[in-house]
Amino acid sequence: MAQGEVVKQKSLFFEMGGSGGFGSFNFEKSFYQKEKNTLKWRVGLSILPIDKNNGVNIISPIMVHYLYGQSAHKLELGLGQGITVTTKGSFYFLTTAALGYRYQKTSKRLFYRATYTPLISYLLDFQVQQWAGLSIGYQLKHKAQ
Repeated sequence: MAQGEVVKQKSLFFEMGGSGGFGSFNFEKSFYQKEKNTLKWRVGLSILPIDKNNGVNIISPIMVHYLYGQSAHKLELGLGQGITVTTKGSFYFLTTAALGYRYQKTSKRLFYRATYTPLISYLLDFQVQQWAGLSIGYQLKHKAQ
């Protein structure tokens, strides 16, 4: 990568468990990359039926992730906001976090993630739900800008 060149990497991935509840489809894009450090933003979508009173939850985790590592093995840290809307008109917010491992060879488009993803509720009372996620993803073609 030349001096001043920024690689905009875009990826799609499915996360089982994790920040979107029981599973979510996600889009991510890098916006900063230098040596061993990468920053990415991510937005996801999950749909989860609850019960007759609450209807269906539509969950969207919106996060920023920091990746550290030069080889295929990377440490991944993330922080963001989970926005949930129900089909019965309720909505709520949860802070989402991620601490995990990402395996992605530079020569391959497939990648894998394993993360600890606590969900933190803070509006009515403070609660931390212990959660984890496993992901498989596909890096789309990227271009230098």
